[in-house]
Amino acid sequence: PSGVGRAFTALQETHPNLHVGVVGLGCGVLATYGRPGDRFDMIEINPAVIDIAESHFSFLGDSQANIQNHLGDGRLVLERMTDTRFDLLVLDAFSSDAIPAHLLTRESMSLYQARIKSDGVLAVHISNNHLDLAPLVHRLSADAGLQSRLIRSESVREIGAQGALWVIIARSNHKIWSNELMATGVGPSVDDIKHAPLWTDQHHNLVSVLRLW
Repeated sequence: PSGVGRAFTALQETHPNLHVGVVGLGCGVLATYGRPGDRFDMIEINPAVIDIAESHFSFLGDSQANIQNHLGDGRLVLERMTDTRFDLLVLDAFSSDAIPAHLLTRESMSLYQARIKSDGVLAVHISNNHLDLAPLVHRLSADAGLQSRLIRSESVREIGAQGALWVIIARSNHKIWSNELMATGVGPSVDDIKHAPLWTDQHHNLVSVLRLW
């Protein structure tokens, strides 16, 4: 399973109900992880994406969870959710060649920490053909005092599943790290953190995360 799939499974073992936030709706496939009693807040900036997910795909309608869609910029919507604390917050908005850089800054990471519970988990989808986001996300996590691990899933041609890269982030003493599903996760080295970029709202540079082939 993908990194976020492993995070869902690990959390479901200890949480009878999950409150999940998702930034980047896509076709709504993450809703398939929902169980009765779970709540999903889906945040999407493009109204056409919401319309397509609701009218051309069945993931949202078939989910057993309570689903609520929110239209707007992911960071601005999260800033307004002052009373919300998620068990799992998923960032799935970085697959294109024009990523929303303001979602990967020191200030945005502080916001994510404020929107997850003390035992909450952050999952960041960093699959991208042009950008290597792993060092940046690891550095942001370390700067926030959190532990991070990169989980790579391979493609499965028979079912049309593409490989994916996810970074799972949580406190260093979180129970999720002892779950066998996280065993293949790879954390950053001291040198990785030292040389990785650290984006802020005032300074971020896409050249610093370009893949070098």
